[in-house]
Amino acid sequence: MENREQQLKKILPEIEGNKPSDSVNESFQNDVLRPILKFQNELIIQYFEHFLVENKIEFALLKHSHKITKVHDLFKTNIQFKQFYMGFIVAYFTPTNFDFYIQNKKEVNKRIIAMLIERICSQLESIK
Repeated sequence: MENREQQLKKILPEIEGNKPSDSVNESFQNDVLRPILKFQNELIIQYFEHFLVENKIEFALLKHSHKITKVHDLFKTNIQFKQFYMGFIVAYFTPTNFDFYIQNKKEVNKRIIAMLIERICSQLESIK
């Protein structure tokens, strides 16, 4: 039977073009976080749309620049929203990834949130 690490390596996409990095945190971002966010993209957008409906946020009526501001504000002010997304990502860590995460939680959390914001903002035109 395969362990968790082997199973995750099979399902997570490989991302080409990642440059070798001097920074351990940057390597973690490129080798671990990027594939997970790419794999979870559909759910990331689906949950964002659900959140907007559930909270009666008329996102479609906002100008593009206000949509970007709204995305940033939601991650900044809504702890439950942010934690839900963190769970989307951390759930796909291997035990080794999780050990690294625990030791570098503050830096990794910053990177995850920045990447989530960028991912959502880059797909605003498809959000209902």
